[in-house]
Amino acid sequence: MPTVQCNVTTCTHWVPGFLCGAEKLDILMQDPRHMANDVRQTECKTFALRSSVANIIGSMDNANWGGALEEPFLKGTQLTPDVTCVIKTCRYWVQHDGCNADRIQITGEEARECQDTHCATYAH
Repeated sequence: MPTVQCNVTTCTHWVPGFLCGAEKLDILMQDPRHMANDVRQTECKTFALRSSVANIIGSMDNANWGGALEEPFLKGTQLTPDVTCVIKTCRYWVQHDGCNADRIQITGEEARECQDTHCATYAH
């Protein structure tokens, strides 16, 4: 399972240290009718805008609670989401929508919606 570095500080799942507190991370194409051919055509579908308490509470069903409790004691290893990637054109894609990259970087520092995020690890 790849580690995730998330630069999307506007997401409810973002954790200081550029970690992802989601239990499951979904990487998709921005246009579901066409396979991605570059980074700009990817998105983190797990993104949820941190704009209100209601949004934060709404995203709690996908929180990595166990990892969050263990992270202070075992730094850097516990907040690692289960990654699903449907972008078959990426060199890191593996059968059953997995990812064999060692590390995934999600970008979109000022994101307001999923389409503003990208999987910077994508390689054609």
